Amino acid sequence: MPQTSAPAPSSPPPCPTPAAVAFVWPSPVPPDFPKLPGAAVSSTKQTPDGLTIVQFRTATALRQGVLFAVQSLPRAGFALGRGDAEANQADIPFTRATVTGLLRGNAVQACATEWLLAVTKTKSRGTGNPLLPPPPGATPSPLPFGNG
Repeated sequence: MPQTSAPAPSSPPPCPTPAAVAFVWPSPVPPDFPKLPGAAVSSTKQTPDGLTIVQFRTATALRQGVLFAVQSLPRAGFALGRGDAEANQADIPFTRATVTGLLRGNAVQACATEWLLAVTKTKSRGTGNPLLPPPPGATPSPLPFGNG
């Protein structure tokens, strides 16, 4: 009797290419911070301690967004910290000069991701690497999740 092999697992169909949506990042997000394809900002808020939180959506898979971010942020001069990823959520900490932040993606559907971008200005230029501690005497980060 001939043996049949199990069918190869199929990958989900690719998400359609999202339409470009024009917007400007609020300060202190650097204007050249890479914009995920098709990003549509839903809200922006500033906290009293200097944290800027931008919420937006993309019509892309979480994986597509993460790959875009980890390729685009270093090209724009951002150092990436040690991120964290699960099946439906990913965190990408970053820093550049006097800006420290985190990009967090939450998969909503196969081709829909909600993003949170949290950015704060730092008083010193830091180490340039979100994996290393700030220099002695630096103020603690107002980010609710630390410096990365």
